[in-house]
Amino acid sequence: MHPAFSTRGAQRRRLVVNSVRTREPTCIAQFSVDAEALGALREAVVRIGGAAFEYMRVAPGPEAGTLTVSVCLRPALLDMVALAVLRAVPAALCGQVRHPAIRAPQ
Repeated sequence: MHPAFSTRGAQRRRLVVNSVRTREPTCIAQFSVDAEALGALREAVVRIGGAAFEYMRVAPGPEAGTLTVSVCLRPALLDMVALAVLRAVPAALCGQVRHPAIRAPQ
């Protein structure tokens, strides 16, 4: 066997590439909240989402004092997280949910 394929480093790289390709899909849910309610929204997402929570992006909303929050997480917990957010922040508005395609590593 060629040494490039039998070294431990090559075997580790092969394992890393295979694990990247088998990542679970994620979805992005958008919420619109008041600036004061951002902490409660973040707490609800982290508490319920846990390991399924990937990232949160906060941007200014269309109206003064509002924020648009994009939450990226696994689809299995999307309903539970949305329900927890709406319970924690009753004035939150649930926006669109996008399911971006998974791109293979290059």
